[in-house]
Amino acid sequence: MSSLALDYRYQPRDPARRLQGIVLVVALHAFLGYALVSGMARKGLNFIKKPLEAVVIQEVIIPPPPPPPPKEIKPRDLTVPRDNAPPPIQQEVPPPPVVRAVELPLRDPTQPISANTVVIAAPQPVDNSKAIAASMESEYAAKLRAMLNSTKRYPTGRAASQQRPQGKVKVWFTLARGGSLLDAGILESSNSNLLDDAAIATVRRGVYPAFPRETWVGQEQHKFSAEIEFTPPSS
Repeated sequence: MSSLALDYRYQPRDPARRLQGIVLVVALHAFLGYALVSGMARKGLNFIKKPLEAVVIQEVIIPPPPPPPPKEIKPRDLTVPRDNAPPPIQQEVPPPPVVRAVELPLRDPTQPISANTVVIAAPQPVDNSKAIAASMESEYAAKLRAMLNSTKRYPTGRAASQQRPQGKVKVWFTLARGGSLLDAGILESSNSNLLDDAAIATVRRGVYPAFPRETWVGQEQHKFSAEIEFTPPSS
């Protein structure tokens, strides 16, 4: 059995390398001491901590020179001395013309009109017959509407009691000049057969007066329209 032998004998170190290390350590300590004494370390830290300042260069725009002031123009003196001023001119105002009424003799219609004769037409009377007729026709239509509203009857029966319809019915009817009813019908329904039938019954139940003589001249009959509204009676 073999054994390993270790050699623990002292080996001498290199004195030159040891001297260089000692010199380097001494120099580093000397530099640090000088820096602490002189404040160089503090200045270096402050320089490192100090933020960089950005220098902004702005473009300076030089405004144009102002325009020269306008020259003052002095008005010319146009005044006339009082001594040399001409006297005011007075204009004579003519008097207003005098209008006189002159009676002209009536012209003989059998005589011819000469070229120098001025004929003045007499004013014609205003015909108000159309306005009077229109007014009387409106009054007659108003009487018809009032008569229909007074004679209308709300539908009766079981269906009317259950449904209780409500609405408006627009009817048309034709009357003869003497006031007799010729025909009737529905223009606009109320969407309820009960109300439509009640409206036609109202028109046929009515008693109509004859046309006034001045209304609807030349017509033996005329067609009218009316709107009848139905509301269920309160229970």
